[in-house]
Amino acid sequence: MLELGFVIVVGTSVGVLIDALTLGVRKGMIKGFFDMGPAGWFFSNLGLWIVAFPAYLVKRDEYKRVIAPGKAPQGDSPLDQVERLAALKTRGLVTEEEFETKKRELLSRI
Repeated sequence: MLELGFVIVVGTSVGVLIDALTLGVRKGMIKGFFDMGPAGWFFSNLGLWIVAFPAYLVKRDEYKRVIAPGKAPQGDSPLDQVERLAALKTRGLVTEEEFETKKRELLSRI
């Protein structure tokens, strides 16, 4: 059973390293405690997997937004994009005018 835990921790740590390198994660891209580069995420996962692995999964979306701002992931429907835009408006990151303009543009694609 201990071997299985070891394989899971090492496997997911390597997966995080590869994912972070693929995304282009670098230290200094986000603010806060979890501002790390790929090596930092790898060693954090090895050392304290129960905290670092879920933290990476949560921060991954933030890294993706910073790396490609305004670029929607492939395969998202216009309705999904409007929902994300509404969440940004709720958080105060998008003005009402920006929201309405982009919403009209996205819904015209349907």
